[in-house]
Amino acid sequence: MLASLRENYLRDLPGHIDEIEQILLEIEREGFELGMCRELYRQVHTLKGSGGTYGLDFLSDICHPFEDLLSALIESPMLAKQGAIELGLQYVDLMRKACFVYAMGSEPSADLKLHLHALRQHASRNSLAALVVEGSDLVAGMIRDTLKEFGFRTEVMRDGYTALGRILSEPFDLLVTGLEVKRLNGLALISAVRKSGVRTGKTKTILITASQLTAHAELPDYIVRKNADLRTQFRQVVEQALKTQNHVLEHHHHFD
Repeated sequence: MLASLRENYLRDLPGHIDEIEQILLEIEREGFELGMCRELYRQVHTLKGSGGTYGLDFLSDICHPFEDLLSALIESPMLAKQGAIELGLQYVDLMRKACFVYAMGSEPSADLKLHLHALRQHASRNSLAALVVEGSDLVAGMIRDTLKEFGFRTEVMRDGYTALGRILSEPFDLLVTGLEVKRLNGLALISAVRKSGVRTGKTKTILITASQLTAHAELPDYIVRKNADLRTQFRQVVEQALKTQNHVLEHHHHFD
């Protein structure tokens, strides 16, 4: 049944991609319009979720930075005249290529993945990237706002297992995770990242928790207590991180 649903989905996918392209072209022609941008974000977000449902992981991987681009456009409409639409159209083109590959029963090639990586690099004006894994919208928003102040490109996820797949497929300078997240808790996620090898060798970790942790073999580089001083503590951690050369965080520093 799932195979049949996937086949039907792939049959309809080019039409959905065409709709996304048409909205982008309309924004390019008519200028920024909040309603159109929100609709565009909604459609890309839907494709990201359905791509995961049907095992089209590369399609979801394209949608992640496309969403980030659209979020930035909604926050800063002037980006519509500064290359955001052109970049969006390049994501659309990559979606079409992914759709064709999947429809042929194949998997995306290394060249397509390198193309996506190049688009990500072009899209980001920041030299630092952070992945935030946190179930609380309030805490995640605070973390994202603080990291933005320090020049981080930040992505937020809720599920530890999904986040592990993401961090293994793309390098991040910083992993910030709550202890209590779905499927793979923060300590288990950090442990898996450390054991994964080459890709994550430079990824430093911050655990945010209300619990008092005892000695643990896979302690993160930093622990921040989830309390009334969370914002201040977290800012101190980031400030210390950026003082070190090449953005290397000091090991096992606790903020209680």
